[in-house]
Order: sequence, then structure tokens, then C-alpha cells
Amino acid sequence: MRHRASKRHKHLQLNQAQLTRAKTVCGAKTETETIERALAFVVEEHSLDQSLKRAKGRMRLRPLFC
Repeated sequence: MRHRASKRHKHLQLNQAQLTRAKTVCGAKTETETIERALAFVVEEHSLDQSLKRAKGRMRLRPLFC
């Protein structure tokens, strides 16, 4: 379920060292891009987790790179 993307200005107090490390790890160009990628990751992980919970062991995962 996707919502219409709207941008809102937010004021956040974040750990700068953590933000800088996350920016490096994900290869983002800006701090905003870093936060947007992190949020997208959390939402996608939740969606995947919900799908796996619904499957309740009815599927098998197999390694792709072995």
C-alpha cells in the first residue's frame, strides 16, 4: 500500500556520528537521502516480515549464492 509522497519540513535531533556512518554505509549523497533510505528500508522490512508471518512455514527459503 503506497501513499502519495508529500514532503514536510521536520526538525530532528539525531546522533551526528550515527548519521554520518549510515550515510557512508548506504552511499547516500546527503543526510536527507540517508534518512529517506533508512525509512524505506524499515517499511520494506516490515512488509517482508508480515508476508513471512502470513506464510507460517508454508514456504522454503533456499540459498541463492552457494
